[in-house]
Amino acid sequence: MHELFLTATVKQDDFDTACAVLQGLSWMEARRTVHRVLYFSGQPQPKGLSGAPPPLSVLPRTAQPLWSELHKQLLRSSYVLQAAYEVSPEADFGKDTPMDFARLPATLRWTELPDPLRDSPITSRKKIEVPFLNSLPRILMDNKQGYTNELIHESYSFHQGNLEIALSRYYHLPESPNRPIQHLPAWNDLRPVDTAQKWVLNIKLNVAEDGQPEKLAKANEELMRNKGEFDKLFDFKVIDRRVFDTRIAPPVVVPGRGPP
Repeated sequence: MHELFLTATVKQDDFDTACAVLQGLSWMEARRTVHRVLYFSGQPQPKGLSGAPPPLSVLPRTAQPLWSELHKQLLRSSYVLQAAYEVSPEADFGKDTPMDFARLPATLRWTELPDPLRDSPITSRKKIEVPFLNSLPRILMDNKQGYTNELIHESYSFHQGNLEIALSRYYHLPESPNRPIQHLPAWNDLRPVDTAQKWVLNIKLNVAEDGQPEKLAKANEELMRNKGEFDKLFDFKVIDRRVFDTRIAPPVVVPGRGPP
């Protein structure tokens, strides 16, 4: 799958106004979602997914091809992967009960370095999202993907036809070397990653048939047409694609020697 999106920022003081405007344009109330996002990184030397394919009790049969596709991508380069868990600010924060990752469903996310669209406000990149029934962190570690850190992602989303519109931002969690924290802090104790507390606005289109250039070109044209509707309200920026680069730098190869 390919995703194409526009990017703008919204100040904290303008957040309620932005939500009201987007609600009017989409004729729907915002859907609020909160995810606990765990980050995992592979070895510097790309080796794909080294373990056996997950059993059907962990990965549904319909998602098995996505696992195989991800393996092919990780043979080319190592990446930072995400394990995303939907959580509730009321039920999961400030509680004494830890999350049981061995039992909870999650989504494994991978994104490619965006396509080089020079001087375009549209970011276009390939993505893979694999739904797991349970045990995702264990499966990743069995495949030599090491845990690095975690963040909280809050999003308010709208839909207008084929468009997905989202206001989102990330929050820090207390540091916990080598493993996720046992207990999530109270929601009001979270600190936004952006010190100015800005929100990121993305207007997005997804293209399932990403191997068909004509469909990507059509989606690009559609997104640019819709951009005109939002230009008077938001300032969309041209974003350096390296901002979205999740690749892990390969090891340095010493002349006369192969990679480690």
